[in-house]
Amino acid sequence: MKTYPMYIGGEFREKEEKIMVENPATEGVFAQIPNADEQDLAFCLKRARLAQRQWESVPFKQRKELLLGISKVILENLRTLAELETKEIGKTIKETLFVDIPLSAQCFEYYASLLDTIHLPISLNQDNIDIIQYIPFGIAGVFLPYNVPLMTFGFTCAAALAAGNAIIVKPSEYGSLSLLELSKYIDDLDFPKGLINIITGEGPGIGRKLASSDIDIISFTGSNSNFRRLFQGMRPRKVICELGGANLAVVFSDADLEEAAENIVGSAFMKQGQMCIGTSIALIEEGIYRDFLKILIKKTEKIRLGDPLLPLTGMGPLRSRMHLDGLINKIEGLKKEGAKILIGGEKIKSRGYFYAPTIIEMEKLVYEEFFSPVLLVKAFKREEIKNLVSENPTGLVLQIWTRDIEMAKEMALDIHCGTVWINTFAQMDASTPFGGFKESGFGRTLGKWGLFEYLQPKHIGISFGKSPVSGWFG
Repeated sequence: MKTYPMYIGGEFREKEEKIMVENPATEGVFAQIPNADEQDLAFCLKRARLAQRQWESVPFKQRKELLLGISKVILENLRTLAELETKEIGKTIKETLFVDIPLSAQCFEYYASLLDTIHLPISLNQDNIDIIQYIPFGIAGVFLPYNVPLMTFGFTCAAALAAGNAIIVKPSEYGSLSLLELSKYIDDLDFPKGLINIITGEGPGIGRKLASSDIDIISFTGSNSNFRRLFQGMRPRKVICELGGANLAVVFSDADLEEAAENIVGSAFMKQGQMCIGTSIALIEEGIYRDFLKILIKKTEKIRLGDPLLPLTGMGPLRSRMHLDGLINKIEGLKKEGAKILIGGEKIKSRGYFYAPTIIEMEKLVYEEFFSPVLLVKAFKREEIKNLVSENPTGLVLQIWTRDIEMAKEMALDIHCGTVWINTFAQMDASTPFGGFKESGFGRTLGKWGLFEYLQPKHIGISFGKSPVSGWFG
């Protein structure tokens, strides 16, 4: 069994108290990580504060090269990092190898290039000069989810570092290994020691202590319930958060049904449904409802469950026994309320936390994110679709499937949602903003918008004549 030290204050540190890391496909423990304490955090904060002051004065050109260095080491160690995430989390190797880890590298490359475009805005006229200076916040506390830890590290930390902040990263105790592995390669780069920190431990312990510590800005990716528990009673500071949501896919009767079904099945069952942009609910226009369900079920039946490290596996296990038991209880609750299981709805009888891809027909619409391989379906009448979509208390992503592009565009412009995809899914990259509306969170990652989340603009006004209030009282 391998022991992974955490990386804090520019040092690799182990602890006597460990957290065991289980492979969800085999239920076997294969690694262990440190469970950090308050003294570790104090050491980390002290070193991060010193490193940030040094990093803030590093010229953009040098920052750019160092960020490119992170992108380079991610790609150089792509297979190792991908296999670790697959083994620890259960998502398939084709997802980690071809999507999640490369996208993290792309983010660091993007923000490195964006530094070439940042200049101090200066406004001149005859009597005065106005200068806008961008100031980093200081230390960013970054809370990562268990499903895509390294990808979210790229989404958040590339921008935070480019902006001049130090980072203290708290990965989930269910998804820490790829970050700890990456820290070995980052340590060889010429960053100030203590600028980049990976501190491991349980959420209610070191996570809660980090949230209430002397950090200056917080980035949190995870569930709404965990957010509320973690930051209850927190002192005021800026928080960027992405909290997932009950994402809808709306299928109109004139849609390309095969293409719509292909994308909805993919968006519902990739990563075992443990994906913040995944589809929770498919709303299907009543005229095509039964025909479309047949297509959905047929495609779902073809999903191959098994060892996520094998290239032909389509879906792996849920992350832990806790996640599996929680899903089983939820499904039983829905069945008691009259929901109809169309396919799946049961644990796979084998070693590992495998649950069959499941489609459930709902009489009454429930806006709920299962974060599991579950798709809720319901028929709709066209005149009610606007209310069904707008009443969703969350607003992260929405899919619209129709050949009437003008109608889809009007719907997209009207809805309060962070991302709307028309006849597509997962059309995003490092340059496009990502984040939620309503209960799905606030703030943005990616694009120039992600960079400015981690900067504070400061106005400097210089006058060569009289000020606006000279002679105000005569």
